[in-house]
Amino acid sequence: MKNALKVVVAGEVDAGKSTLIGRLLYDTDSLHKTAMEEIFQASRINGNILEFAYLLDGLEEERRGQLTIDTTQAFCRNAKSGFWFIDVPGHAELLKNMLCGSSYSQAAILVTDATKSLEDGTIRHINVLKFLGIEQIVVVLNKLDILNFSKDAFERAKGEISALFDTIGIKTKYFIPVSARQGDNLAKKSAKTPWYKGPSLISVLCSLEGINKSEKKRGFYFPIQDVYLRKGESVFVGTILSGKIRRKEAVYVSPEGKADKIKAIRVFGRNKLSAEAPESIGLELARGGSFGRGQIISKDGEFSASVEITAKILCVHSINPQDKLFFSCATQQTLCSIKQINKFFSISAGVISDSKASLDKEDVAEVLITVQEPVVVKRFCQVEALGRFVLRKDREIVAAGIIT
Repeated sequence: MKNALKVVVAGEVDAGKSTLIGRLLYDTDSLHKTAMEEIFQASRINGNILEFAYLLDGLEEERRGQLTIDTTQAFCRNAKSGFWFIDVPGHAELLKNMLCGSSYSQAAILVTDATKSLEDGTIRHINVLKFLGIEQIVVVLNKLDILNFSKDAFERAKGEISALFDTIGIKTKYFIPVSARQGDNLAKKSAKTPWYKGPSLISVLCSLEGINKSEKKRGFYFPIQDVYLRKGESVFVGTILSGKIRRKEAVYVSPEGKADKIKAIRVFGRNKLSAEAPESIGLELARGGSFGRGQIISKDGEFSASVEITAKILCVHSINPQDKLFFSCATQQTLCSIKQINKFFSISAGVISDSKASLDKEDVAEVLITVQEPVVVKRFCQVEALGRFVLRKDREIVAAGIIT
């Protein structure tokens, strides 16, 4: 399902994220027969009756240690909608994986352990979701079965998270009491929580699915990923980030800003009259040109290139302003450096300051970035895929950012 909502599942390391996704896949009949056999076999080997987390924790190392090391994706469907679940690590040292897994999500499920007080890992993940601008957040209060589905325990845990959300400016109306292991309030409402009047988790996700469709209504943006030659004609291939395009429509190629017209839209050797996000297509232009990877085809005639960018970044490694970095946004890549560090916030220490000489791991900072070659970007709130980027040093990701 090409338009399925992408949902990151975040939270503390042992809150039950993988179990929740595995149980949802099971309850919605989204599993292949071989996957079910794998669950039963792995559960028997590890002495468990039925461990749904084994569906997501695909590495043997993860199964033995019962923790998630890398991001894992799983597709879930019901009668109305489909969802891509992105399971991300909860350990503090795995922040980079969590950041990368969250960066292309459109909604989030925050899984918390209702038997415990608010933990540092949960707070860290909440700050990352806030930083990335993911506004559709559903809070799942897990392990209510251990607490005999107590309403008081649910309200206590809900109150802690609500207070933190109020402090950092996150708004959500969805707090769901669940038992991920037993499936309560996941695919359907549970009789064990008669005091809970809200919807099941899958019902909430179905209501959020519509935000994905809004990408089609935005302006047309198409980053060139590669160029193929077909009978002497250049075919520019890539994935439509947002909007819709029709044959013979006027377009611009940036950063040059050259005007052109769509000559043909091609998909697997056949012509189409139109295409829309998030289709992967090939475009032939009437005038053509020596364009290549990293340039953007759009219908935005005012889509100007930038050599200085004001942005917020979240560091996964320490950064000095003199470091030579690589800036990557969509298919664009160029050398860059941090010209100026403005106010910053430390996720781990909770410290806020107006200035800093260098940045440490888990710092969030407002910075001015100078790029060597002009890049075409948009504000994150306008076009998410052109408002998100990563900074690399020696091929290693050192920070992720959003254009403000």
